[in-house]
Amino acid sequence: MTARHIGTALALLSLGLGFWAPFEGLDAGIQRVLGLAVCAILLWTTEPIPIELTSLAILLILPASGLLSFADSFAPFAGKTVWLVFAGMGLSLAISETGLGDRLAQAAMRIMGRSRASLLVTLHLIGLGAAFLIPAGVVRVLLLIPFGQAVVERVGDRDDGRLHLTVQLSLLCSTYYGGSGILTGTVPNLVAAGQYEAVTSSTLFWSEWLVWMFPVIGCLRTLLCLGVIWVMFARHLDPRILADGPRASTGPKVSLDSSQRRVLLVLIAGVALWSTDVVHGVAPTYISLGLLCLLMAPGWGPLGVAVLRQINFPFLFYIAALFAVGTALQYSGFNVLFVERLATAVDLESYNLPLRHLLITLMVVPLDFLMDIAAVAGVMMPGMIEFGVANGMAPLATALSVAMATTLVFLPYQSAPFMVAISQARLSMGRLSLLIFVISLLSLMFICPLNILYWLALGLI
Repeated sequence: MTARHIGTALALLSLGLGFWAPFEGLDAGIQRVLGLAVCAILLWTTEPIPIELTSLAILLILPASGLLSFADSFAPFAGKTVWLVFAGMGLSLAISETGLGDRLAQAAMRIMGRSRASLLVTLHLIGLGAAFLIPAGVVRVLLLIPFGQAVVERVGDRDDGRLHLTVQLSLLCSTYYGGSGILTGTVPNLVAAGQYEAVTSSTLFWSEWLVWMFPVIGCLRTLLCLGVIWVMFARHLDPRILADGPRASTGPKVSLDSSQRRVLLVLIAGVALWSTDVVHGVAPTYISLGLLCLLMAPGWGPLGVAVLRQINFPFLFYIAALFAVGTALQYSGFNVLFVERLATAVDLESYNLPLRHLLITLMVVPLDFLMDIAAVAGVMMPGMIEFGVANGMAPLATALSVAMATTLVFLPYQSAPFMVAISQARLSMGRLSLLIFVISLLSLMFICPLNILYWLALGLI
C-alpha cells in the first residue's frame, strides 16, 4: 500500500469521525471542522488527487455542511493575499516569457568565481537576489534549475554529481530559506501576513517584514545554508575542475532587448515601492497588481493580456481553502478552546518576553511535520495571536514568532518548491532531506533565538 493510499484512507476516516462527532467532551461543530481540516491536510500532503481539486472540494464542503456560508467560504478570493499571489505569478511569467531570466543568468555567469568558495558565495547571492525580483517560490526554482545546469556545464563536468548537487542545492536553499526573510518570498509568508491582517485589521507591510525578518532569517540563514553546503558537499569538490573549466567571462557580452529592459525596470520599481510601503502606505497587493497592469499596458507593456491564461489559476483555490478552513475553525470556537488548553498546559506569563516568543515558535514547529507549512500558517495564526495577546504579547511580534516556525522546512514534502526541485533538478530525496533537515534544525536552535534577540534590541518586544 502506497503513501497515497494510506493518506486517502486516513483522510476519509478523519472526515467520517469529524461528522460523526463521537467525543462527548468536545463540541460537535469543532469536531466536524477538525475532521475536515485534518482530511484536507492529509490530502494536500499525500496528493492522491491534485491539490487544487482537493481545495475546491473543501471550499464547497464547508457551505454544504453548514460550517460556513457560501459567501464566507469563498470570501478569501476578495482578500489581498490571493491577489498578491496572482500578481506574483504574473510578474514571474513576465520574466520567463521575455527571456529575461536567461539573460540575467548569462550575465551572472560572466562574473562567477573560479574557486569553490567564490562559486558558492555567488550562487547564494543569486538565489537570495532572485527572491527580491521573483515573488513566486516555485517559479523561482523552475527558473534557477536550468541556470544551475548551465553553470555546471560551463565551470565543470556536467556528469560530476557532486558539482551538480553543490550548484543546485546552493540556488535552491538560498532562494527559499533566504527568501523567507522577504514577505513576497514564499507563500507561507503571504498566508501568515493575510491571517494577521484578518485577525487584527492591520496591514503587515513588506518593509516591516524586511526589517524584522530579513537581517537574521534572510541574511544570516543564507550564510548558514552556505556553511552547511560547504561542509556537506562543496569542500569535497576537486578544485581543478573549477580552475580548468572554460572562463565564463570569455562568452559574448550579454545585452537586453527592449522588452527585457522594460520588465527589469518594472521589477526594480517594484522592489523600490515594496521596500517603502510603510512610507507611502500602499499595500504590496496594490503595488504588485499595478506593476502587472503596467506590463500589459497597450503600446508599452511587453506582455499581452492573453498571457494571463498561462497563470495557474487553480492554485488560488489552495490559498483560498487555507483561509476558509482557518475561518471555519475560528467560527466553530476552536481558537478559543485552543487558547484555553494552551494556557492550561503552558504558563507563558512565568517566562520573560523573549522566551515567550521562542515558546510560541516551538509550539508551532511540530505541526510543520503534519502539513504543508502554508497550511500551518493559515490554520494556526489566528489562535496563536489570540494566545499571545492573552499572555501580554504584541500581536505583530506574536505573528512573526509563528511565521518563524513556518519558515522551517525539515523535509521536502512540507513545501512545494522542494518537491519541484526533486523532479526537475534530479536531486536525491535522501541527500536533499538530510541537508534541509540540518539547516532547519540549526535554524531552530540558533537563528530563531538570534532573531528574537534582534527584536529585543530594536524594541519590537
